[in-house]
Amino acid sequence: MLPNIHRSQFNSLGKDGKISLSDRTHQKQVNREIAGRIWHGWVRRYLSRLVGALLLMALVAVSASAYPILTKYIFNALADGRASEIIWLAPPVILGFALVKGFALFAQTVTVNALALRVSTDLQKDMAKALIEADLSAITREPAGAFISRIMNDLNLVREALVRLANNLVRDSLTVVVLIGAMVWLDWLMAIVVIGVYPLAMAPIISIGNRQRKASGHLQLHMEGVTSILAETLQGARMVKAYQREAAEAERTDNAFDELYSRLVGLLSGRAKIDPILEVVGGFAVGGVVALASLRVANGDMLVGDVIAFVTTLILMVQPVRALGTLNAVTQEALAAGERILRLLDTPRHIQDRPKAAELVVSDGVVSFDKVSFSYCNSAGVDDNNLNMPDVSNEGALISNISFTAKAGQLVALVGPSGAGKSTVINLLPRFIDTTEGVIAIDGQPIRDVTLASLRRSISIVSQDSVLFDDSIANNIAFGRAGARREDIEAAARDAAADEFIRALPDGYNTLAGAMGERLSGGQRQRIAIARAMLKNAPILLLDEATAALDADAERQVQLALQRLQSGRTTLVVAHRLATIRNADLILVMDGGRITERGQHDDLIKTGGLYARLCQLQFFGDA
Repeated sequence: MLPNIHRSQFNSLGKDGKISLSDRTHQKQVNREIAGRIWHGWVRRYLSRLVGALLLMALVAVSASAYPILTKYIFNALADGRASEIIWLAPPVILGFALVKGFALFAQTVTVNALALRVSTDLQKDMAKALIEADLSAITREPAGAFISRIMNDLNLVREALVRLANNLVRDSLTVVVLIGAMVWLDWLMAIVVIGVYPLAMAPIISIGNRQRKASGHLQLHMEGVTSILAETLQGARMVKAYQREAAEAERTDNAFDELYSRLVGLLSGRAKIDPILEVVGGFAVGGVVALASLRVANGDMLVGDVIAFVTTLILMVQPVRALGTLNAVTQEALAAGERILRLLDTPRHIQDRPKAAELVVSDGVVSFDKVSFSYCNSAGVDDNNLNMPDVSNEGALISNISFTAKAGQLVALVGPSGAGKSTVINLLPRFIDTTEGVIAIDGQPIRDVTLASLRRSISIVSQDSVLFDDSIANNIAFGRAGARREDIEAAARDAAADEFIRALPDGYNTLAGAMGERLSGGQRQRIAIARAMLKNAPILLLDEATAALDADAERQVQLALQRLQSGRTTLVVAHRLATIRNADLILVMDGGRITERGQHDDLIKTGGLYARLCQLQFFGDA
């Protein structure tokens, strides 16, 4: 098991851009852990491809060193009067080396980029899987745009770094080593001048890399915000237009993009400082070589061909040295992104199967709550320090000491003012969130002692916001029962009063529903959601304000479908429209997270309590 990384402090750099020794040591440790986990978790499995790329890089490096050696031979031969020999021998040899280097470069580029794409794609898959399997509280803690940015934008930085590390760290390092060897072979004294000058650039380049890591971390956080703003604006397009907020939203996105531009320019400026530093250092190296070479030629210690070959070697070394110089900055940016990626992958799952969890066996479908309480601040999977975390119930209520039993086939209704905790009770049964106290059981089996798969397989849900996917109507109905036959899908649609309108669509059951079912009306979406629950045929049904957003005609059609769906199933329903639950077997009135009244409609009306007042507000004629 690889160690989990710790959250690094992007703000560890002071205003002067310097970093303390302890912070530098911690950062190095974090860097090693990030690099080690990415290597062991995603790169090492493709070791054979990496070895092939390394061999191609070595071939490129060796072929690069051939040019200065050929240059020395050619010019010294010309000086000796052997031009006829050079005319026939040099061109085919040069062409041969060029072909070898060209082929090696092409194969290496394709291999390295394909490997980087494969690794980054595997990372994206694992990130998406981690989000899909994460606790609901973890997903709702941040905007969807933040996760999308991490999967797309952060991965781009990691992918770029993988390509640069393979190309620059390995190929260019090998090239520099081979060219330095050629320099030493040509003239060891001038080689010492070059080797002694270039290390002077290392300190400022490392300092720039540290600043780049901080700037990159801030940039990625801002990019998450920009992605979230765009997602909110597009999802809320109807409200934006209805309230004539186009100008305000355009200004908001303009400001976000302007800030993004400023941060990108700052990041690019940091990278841009490296080449001038290396240019100046290279100027010192070339100047020293020219001065020393002139003196040695004048003294007869070197031939002109040797000088040309040495200068050629130095010129060939400039590009790989520059590439290595910018590599630290790119690597630091990728490490900042890699830390955020691994932090997402390391998000703990608190709601999962206990060891040796049994399969839930539903015989009657009796649901019981025994002294159940829930608090977001103390529940598993919720950060105690994050008191403003958005909750999955959208009510924000706590519940305390909830006890009731829904007998086999009964309809139990939860009513009360907004924020009373009704949806929280509904979310506890399929373990979207977990109780902090008390026991919930189905047919006497505590739900924490059974597998999540068997628990959720036994429950169907229809909520106010029925989620449809951008897929065919048939596939949306079959979402809860993979491999369902077409005749079963159509039978479920008929029971849900959806078959008629589905067949009237352009492509019938093959019509695409659109993103979030946008091509369908609210009533049509609800009936497809009911058909989905019909097809799943689970013994327990949860209805979370399933008709709250519908007009009267759509509600009537949906209610008829819901009555068929509830038949023979134990049903818990959250309802604001009390007329829909007046025939419930048991009505639980909730207020402030507690059950304050319980009974049937007529009995509760007679008591004159909260339920009676709610009914009166909704103009029940018999209230």
